[in-house]
Amino acid sequence: MKKNISINLQGIIFHIEEDGYEVLSRYLTEVKAHFASYRGHEDIVADIEGRIAELFSARTSSIKQVITLADVEAMTAKMGRVSDFAADDLDAEDVEETAQATASGSTFGPNGPFGPQGTFGPEGAFGRKGPFGPEGAFASDAATAATEPRRLYRDMAHRRVAGVAAGIAQYFAINPIWVRLGWIVLVFLLPGLFHMFEDFGRGQFRFSGFGGWAFLAYIILWIVLPKRYDAPAPNEAMLNQGPLAGRKLFRDTGTAKVAGVSSGLAAYFNIDVTLVRVLLLAGLFAGGFTLILYIILWIVLPEAKTVSDKMRMRGDAVTLEGFDSSLRNSAFSDAPTTTNRPVGAFVEDAARGLRPLVDFAGSAIRIVAGVLLTITGFSLLLTLAILLGAGIGLIPNSEHIHMGDAPAHVMLNGIPVWGIIAGFFAFGIPALSLFLSGLNLLLRRSLLSRTASLSLLGLWLLSIVGVTMAVAQQSREYQYDAEVEQLERYPAITTPVIMLEGRRVDRDGAQRVNVRLASADSGRTVEVLRLLGSKGPSEDEARRNALTSIDYTVRASGDSSLVLDDHFSFLPGAKYRNQEMTVTLRLPRDRTFRLSERFANRMLRDEHFVNNRRPSNPEQHRYRLRGNKLECIACADTDTAGSTTTEDNDDVNINIDINDNDDDSSSDDGDDEDRSSGSGLRLNYGGAPSFNTDFESYGSARRTFEEQGFNKVLVVGGYRVVVRKGNAFKVEAGGDEDIIKDLRVNRSGNTLEIRPRNTSFFGRNWKRGEEKVLIRVEMPSIEKLELAGSVQADLGGFDRQERLEVEQAGASHLRLNGSYGTLKIEQAGACRTTASGSVNTLDLDAAGACELAAANLQARTATVDLAGVCKARLHVTESIKGDAVGASQIAYSGQPSTSRVEATGPSSVKRL
Repeated sequence: MKKNISINLQGIIFHIEEDGYEVLSRYLTEVKAHFASYRGHEDIVADIEGRIAELFSARTSSIKQVITLADVEAMTAKMGRVSDFAADDLDAEDVEETAQATASGSTFGPNGPFGPQGTFGPEGAFGRKGPFGPEGAFASDAATAATEPRRLYRDMAHRRVAGVAAGIAQYFAINPIWVRLGWIVLVFLLPGLFHMFEDFGRGQFRFSGFGGWAFLAYIILWIVLPKRYDAPAPNEAMLNQGPLAGRKLFRDTGTAKVAGVSSGLAAYFNIDVTLVRVLLLAGLFAGGFTLILYIILWIVLPEAKTVSDKMRMRGDAVTLEGFDSSLRNSAFSDAPTTTNRPVGAFVEDAARGLRPLVDFAGSAIRIVAGVLLTITGFSLLLTLAILLGAGIGLIPNSEHIHMGDAPAHVMLNGIPVWGIIAGFFAFGIPALSLFLSGLNLLLRRSLLSRTASLSLLGLWLLSIVGVTMAVAQQSREYQYDAEVEQLERYPAITTPVIMLEGRRVDRDGAQRVNVRLASADSGRTVEVLRLLGSKGPSEDEARRNALTSIDYTVRASGDSSLVLDDHFSFLPGAKYRNQEMTVTLRLPRDRTFRLSERFANRMLRDEHFVNNRRPSNPEQHRYRLRGNKLECIACADTDTAGSTTTEDNDDVNINIDINDNDDDSSSDDGDDEDRSSGSGLRLNYGGAPSFNTDFESYGSARRTFEEQGFNKVLVVGGYRVVVRKGNAFKVEAGGDEDIIKDLRVNRSGNTLEIRPRNTSFFGRNWKRGEEKVLIRVEMPSIEKLELAGSVQADLGGFDRQERLEVEQAGASHLRLNGSYGTLKIEQAGACRTTASGSVNTLDLDAAGACELAAANLQARTATVDLAGVCKARLHVTESIKGDAVGASQIAYSGQPSTSRVEATGPSSVKRL
């Protein structure tokens, strides 16, 4: 057992053993005696004590909190002793006194601990050349410092804002200045550079969003990282690496003109300060970026106030000899050092005055972030609790509580209770973390102990294992799919004019019924063929699921009307197995038909009408069958000039699903007369919805652009775009005046770029209303079309073109028509494409939840690669090859002679 003493070194409390305290006390007494004759000796001694405190801090940790004699001895070896450099300055009297001390065996005698050959002497174990001295094999204090596991935290002891950069520097053992500069480059310099040189950031992924994401990452780390107030100072291992070993970047205000940035850089890199100032001025006139860099460095870099700061700035060793040498060279002048930097002094005073405002802004950000996190976490917890109640039967079955493609009680039915509970914890614990993080920010204290946090982490990991097992078990329920046909006749319908009506059933979009029309011989009875599809662990079980889980009603109303539900429902006790339903109406050719508004606009699509043209008011006309399509009788050209497809599709649903036609009126690439062979297509391919292409429907504002000489088109945003073939170049926009003012159209090389003029801090214009603008582009030929965001585009009129490349990202929609030699389509996100015409070679590469409806596109050969939950409907005549990975689906017709298409996992490939 040893006695400990508490000491205070420059405001830092250390616990030191008694024998170590005695050695340290004698050491400091020697230091004070040596520097007592120097001007400003009190500040010098305080600086030396601060350096000692740094060395002691580096040798303490959570498991070692007491400074021992060995630590003191290592410190003196690191700092050196006065006798190491002051012996040559002793006069004869000092030599005589030293000799007398030697004869009496004093502390500084030859045999004493501080003598030439003693433990702390020049040749001793802890001397300059000893094994534990500055030049010895074990000189680094890192080798003897107590080790502790690395943890990522916010270093509050050395912070500039919130301690994030300092904490990251501590974790990776690097100089904090480089972390701060890297963050500044990401937030401020990179976006500016990429805005200046936009060719570097072309395409769907632009670098201008780096600033926003880097700022967001800082805020997240600010919130989630724990604080540490006793973090050690950046040690020598951080500062003494590379060609600039031993140097630290400061602002040298002693020789400054404005803020000391140039002087500090010159001292750090050991170059002439004039050269640095010339380079900064050159950058100012070359674009002004060095002004921003100067201001940032002014804010970030600390001022070199003390002797030790100036020594680190020049790379001098922070030892007693270094202090002595620095003071001898620069501190002996009696003339006071003055600087003429009125601009810098004024700005710094103004910054100090604005500090309360900055503190207020920081508090406001903390409160807003806390409120958002609390509300988000609570909302997620409430949603998960409702789903848990529905899954285990605590909440009555409701068609209005949805989970993905089906009501929650249907989706969760058949999943074991332990799997549902595991899923609740797997998603609930992160939601609880968000909720508690928000409360932590608001209350400014942690609400969970370390033990509770670790317990939740263990429970979450266990729940992830449970969810994985439940998913593996449920995946077996989707291995096979099967279809069941049900035929119903309606002889009661006998009138020459048949009314086809749709009945609204309030169900999810995934339960929408796919309607097909098929002509029957004259005189035949009206028939309805239902095709029920489902999945299961075997084909027999899949058929049983289809028969016992789907409820759908078709009824005759009198002798002239046929009423069909627009959605199917799930029977009580049904289990979700990706059920789908297709209804084929077999209508006699010798009858005429009338359509209700719901049936025409909600259950039929443009492709159900001749020439894909649905009348603007379909309920006001009569129709007859031509082939398998409806032909309007006595319709004027103006009645079928444009589609009146509703704009429900503009509502974005976060839950993206391959079977979810999120708008009841979207266009469908369903099978028509050339696919009525009873193949029973049940896949629901909505394709891209059509949109109004008339300028008058968007607004009165018009703008014409003068761009010429392009053969590629890039569109970013949420605009409606029509691209047509023309003899000359023409770009025109119409619609809302404010949105058109925000529109930027320019040519970059061979590419016509259409995008919003103003982008947010996160690199994207989140302003709504871009769908209120229609842009029409005419060009002689097109080689490439790029769509990003929520663009809706219509491209057509380009016949007998050799090659066309299409790239889609986000939730873009494209309707494509024409004949091409090679058509290459790349999709990512939740894209939708409807294609018609003919191609020799089709190359499709899709990932995410994309969809290609190309039953009306005649392709000789096709290569298809799908990943995620994508769908593709093709018509191929010669050969098709490809892969479907994840939960993707490929369906193709045309009887190709060569077919090499593989499906992995729950994906499926179907030949029609």
